[in-house]
Amino acid sequence: MVFVQLSSLLFLFVSAPMLAISGPGLLVESAGVFFGLRAIFVMKIGNFRIAPLIKVGAVLVTSGPYKYIRHPMYLAQVVVVAPLVVDYFSWVRLAVVLILIVNLLVKIQYEEKRLESHFTGYDEYRKNSWKLIPFLY
Repeated sequence: MVFVQLSSLLFLFVSAPMLAISGPGLLVESAGVFFGLRAIFVMKIGNFRIAPLIKVGAVLVTSGPYKYIRHPMYLAQVVVVAPLVVDYFSWVRLAVVLILIVNLLVKIQYEEKRLESHFTGYDEYRKNSWKLIPFLY
């Protein structure tokens, strides 16, 4: 899952410029970068892992963007690359972003099972937050 995720992001970043050319695209991309960095800051870099594995001694983070969204870093990735696909469109780039989204959804399912079995308060947290997109999912 991690390989597909990182390969997709790498392809999207090297197959065209890394900055959107449209004003709205650049704004959305910037918001995604800010949101992702905020999620990493709140999570604390020591707790951050690319692989969906829980570190020994990890704590459940439910503040900042995690108060509303359980996987804000994944949402940030999609928000960052979506304007790049729109501004530098190709069918291959669209296919890659769709592969990335499906991969992230599968990764979320895997992670949520592990988090639920590891943290006693995760079920309650899940009831009070959105998985990825507020008010939708």
